[in-house]
Amino acid sequence: MNGSARRARTRLRAARWRFWLRRYGPAEVACLVTMLAASIVAARLTTSPPLLAASAIAGATVGFYGVLVVAVVREQRVVIDSGPPRYAARLAARTVFLLTAEFGAAELLDTFVWRPALMMAAVVLLDEPVWGLLAGKAAADVLFYVVSALGYRLTELIGIRHRRRSVASERAARRDKISHL
Repeated sequence: MNGSARRARTRLRAARWRFWLRRYGPAEVACLVTMLAASIVAARLTTSPPLLAASAIAGATVGFYGVLVVAVVREQRVVIDSGPPRYAARLAARTVFLLTAEFGAAELLDTFVWRPALMMAAVVLLDEPVWGLLAGKAAADVLFYVVSALGYRLTELIGIRHRRRSVASERAARRDKISHL
């Protein structure tokens, strides 16, 4: 591989990482902040571990999806015709649809299959609860984002995330497009 091809591959990889960080980074930061805030409030109200865990999960969910709802609404405001009828309803429906397409499968698999399995397996394998939970969480997060990115990319490929372009501009976009996977 010559130097220019290597530089091109490096730029492509960097662009993919920038996309992932730009798309999911703010949501992860908000998730952490709201999870900690909810945990602190809950800890002042109760000492029940299930209630503390539930409040942490609720806080994390609000932060994570709150940021993503805003991001998708901003993205879709340029796609949807802003005139009547029912602009807000169309925007809300499209946002819910796109978030479900992007995260639905990942959330179901993550919640009911791989996060519990990976966290339990890591605790057993590492024989240390805290490190096992962190390792299991990290592995589950990777799977979550791979499936989410596939969902995002699918909405792009079938043309429901962005406005339709002309055939010529579509070919040029495909040729120049950076795959986010």
